[in-house]
Amino acid sequence: MDRWAVRTELKRAVEVVRGEGIRSLCFRVLEETIYRRAMLFERSLCKPVAPVTADLPVVIGLLRETEIEEYCRLRPDTHSSEVRRRLQAGQWCFAARHQGRLVHIAWAANQRAWIDYLKREIRLAPDEVYIYESFTATAFRDQSLAPAWEPWMLRFLQDAGYRRVVVVIGPEHSPAFRPVETAGYRRLGVMGYVRVGPWRYDFCRTRRGSLPPGVAAVERGSAYWNHVAEKASNHAYLDPFLAELKRQAHLGLIERWGGVPADGRVLKTDLFEEATGPDDLLGDLTSGAGMVVGMDVSPAIAGRAHRRDARQQARYLAADARRLPFASSTLALIVSTSTLDHFLDPSDLGRSLRELRRVLEPAGRLVVTLDNRQNIFDPLLRLAARHKRFPYYIGCSYTVEQLRAELEEADLAVQETTAILHNPRLVAVGAVSVAKKLGWASLTALVQRLLRGAQRLEKTRWRYLTGSFVAAVAVRRMTGFDGGR
Repeated sequence: MDRWAVRTELKRAVEVVRGEGIRSLCFRVLEETIYRRAMLFERSLCKPVAPVTADLPVVIGLLRETEIEEYCRLRPDTHSSEVRRRLQAGQWCFAARHQGRLVHIAWAANQRAWIDYLKREIRLAPDEVYIYESFTATAFRDQSLAPAWEPWMLRFLQDAGYRRVVVVIGPEHSPAFRPVETAGYRRLGVMGYVRVGPWRYDFCRTRRGSLPPGVAAVERGSAYWNHVAEKASNHAYLDPFLAELKRQAHLGLIERWGGVPADGRVLKTDLFEEATGPDDLLGDLTSGAGMVVGMDVSPAIAGRAHRRDARQQARYLAADARRLPFASSTLALIVSTSTLDHFLDPSDLGRSLRELRRVLEPAGRLVVTLDNRQNIFDPLLRLAARHKRFPYYIGCSYTVEQLRAELEEADLAVQETTAILHNPRLVAVGAVSVAKKLGWASLTALVQRLLRGAQRLEKTRWRYLTGSFVAAVAVRRMTGFDGGR
C-alpha cells in the first residue's frame, strides 16, 4: 500500500511540474505540510453597479429553505443540514435559474465567515460581506452567467448598507484571478498560516492603504479625532518656522489659482491647523470673501478652532466630508489641505470628492492637497507613522496621476497640478529641533535659509519627487444635467 501511495504522489508531482512548473509544486508541498496561503480580493460597493445581461435569460433571487433539496441536487457534496444551518445563521444564498432550473449559486456571509481552505474563521466589519462557494452547473459554465447575477447580488448588498465585498481564492484556482479582476475586484492582500505540529501562526498582509477584513472603515471618525484634539490641546504640533513655511505654500497656491472670491461662500474642509497649530489659513481666507466656513469631522477640533479665532469672522461647524450639510451649487471656493488623505478606506476619497463637486457652484473651484506618494521620503514618513511618531493617523498618499484620476472620476475638470513644501518633513522637523536645542543662532538661520531655498524646487522637473504634498485645482465640469437645472 505504501508503494502505491508513493507512486501516486510522484505521479501527481510530475503532472504539476509539467502543467504548472516547479514553483507551483513547491507551494503544493508546503500547503500539505507547514504553510498555506490564499489571495484576498475586494470590491467597493460605494459606486453604483450597472446591470448586465447574460447570454441566457436567467431569473435571480435568494434561495429559500423550501429549495434546499434542489440545491443539494446541484451540489451533492453539500448536506442539506449545512445549507439549512447557513440560512438560519443569516447568510444569503444567491441563486440564478434558467427556465426554472437552478444553474448557479453563491453564498454571502456577514459578521463572521469560515474559510475552509485555511481552516479558520475570520471576523467581518459591520460594513463588509464575504462571498464564497460560487458554483455554476457544468452545462452552463460558458454562458456568461456571472456578469448577470453578480450585479444583482452587489446591488442587493448595497441596498442592505454594505460597503465592501471580500473574496478569498486559493492558489489552486489561480486561473480565476484574471476574471475576478476583470469583474471589478482588486487584490487586497494575502492571508494564510504557518503550522508546525500543534503550533500555528495565522497572518494577513494587505496592500498599503487597504483595510484587512474585520476593520471597520468608520474607526477614524469624529470620536478618534476628538481624542487627537484632546492630546494636542496643550502644545502646537508643528514648529512655528515650519508652520509658516507650510502656511505660505498653501496661500501661494490659492493666490496663483484664482485667489479668494470677492463674494460667494468659501469652505475649508479641515480645522486641525486652526485648532492646534500656527499654520492656520482660515483667517487669511476671510479677507474679501462673502462668507467663510471652516468644518471638521471632530466637534472638539471645530470648537477649539472657534475659540482660538480672535476676530470671529468665520463660521465653524462639525461635518463629514463624505456627507456635507450644504445645498448643491452653493460654494464658490473649497480649500482642502491634506484632509482627504486620512481615511482608512481609500474609496472614501472619491466619495468625498463627489460630495465636494456637488456643493460647488458651476464656476466654483476646488484647491486640494494630499500627501505625495512620489516624494522620495514618503516611505520614511510611513515608517514613522507606523511607529506612532505622529499625533494622528496618516492614510494613503497619492501620486499626481492618481489625484488627477480621482478628480476626473468625480466629474471635476483638473486645470493645473503641482507639488508644494519641498523639504523632507521628518528631516526638516529634526534639523530645526536640533538647531534650537543647541541654541546656535547661526545654525538655526542656516537651516531656515536652506529650507526656504528648497521651495524653488517647485519650478523644476523634480517637483513631484521632492514636494511633501501633491496639489491640484479643479472646477466643476458642466454636464447636460447641470445646465438644465
